[in-house]
Amino acid sequence: MWDYRELPKSIQFPNQEVIYGFGFHPVTKEYKVVKIVYYRNAHRGSWHRFRVYRPQSEVQVLTLGSSNWRSIGKTSHYLHHWPAQVLVNGRLHWVTWRRRYHPGRKLISFDLGDEQFREVPKPEADGLNRWDYHLLVVRSCLAAVFYCSFGKLEMWVMKEYGVKEAWVKELNIASHVPKALKQDVDRSWKISKIAIRGRYVRVLCVLGSGQILLEYKSRALVLYDPNGGNFQDLVFQGMPKWFQTVVHLGRLNQIHTLVNM
Repeated sequence: MWDYRELPKSIQFPNQEVIYGFGFHPVTKEYKVVKIVYYRNAHRGSWHRFRVYRPQSEVQVLTLGSSNWRSIGKTSHYLHHWPAQVLVNGRLHWVTWRRRYHPGRKLISFDLGDEQFREVPKPEADGLNRWDYHLLVVRSCLAAVFYCSFGKLEMWVMKEYGVKEAWVKELNIASHVPKALKQDVDRSWKISKIAIRGRYVRVLCVLGSGQILLEYKSRALVLYDPNGGNFQDLVFQGMPKWFQTVVHLGRLNQIHTLVNM
């Protein structure tokens, strides 16, 4: 039977857009929920236009076991909600939205201990600042997957957290079109066009076997073997046409204890 906790209500803003984060800090031994609210005044333009000019913001934090949200001020970073945040070393990580005339996207962390935002250095390599990318955890390290041309991917891993020189390119992943999508995408230039948008393929995790689990366009799961360069489409009985995959490791049994302390 599932156990859950209903969180207390927090301050609401007009025309708001919300980014959530959740994680555990190994030093403070606390679980925290982070709510980043972006909002605009009613007389301003649409969200699409306002993203260019930057919205106002409010950052709220709830420590599990507490009955109230705390406001810790604003943030100057406009964080992207897709895909979900990544937790490494007690810090939540997001990438920022693209800004006009600034195609590179920053990598931002939020420390669940001191509740501060910080910019995390990205890999030092030609052209990477111009590419879209998403984050994941590989062997407890922060990793970034960059979208290259024609649906290809590069996966970089930060071997020592916070050290720019510690980024190492671990592998390249060739372009692949799962059977479920071949009727939609049948030309390489179409693959490239979709991949540039950053939502065609997502690296979910590296399995214990060394194989890599990929999600394509929220419609197909694929196993990639980096040793042989082979792709294997995964199909399960009752698999929906559209889905969103969530990678979960470990258990959250301590939450119940912490909330009742």
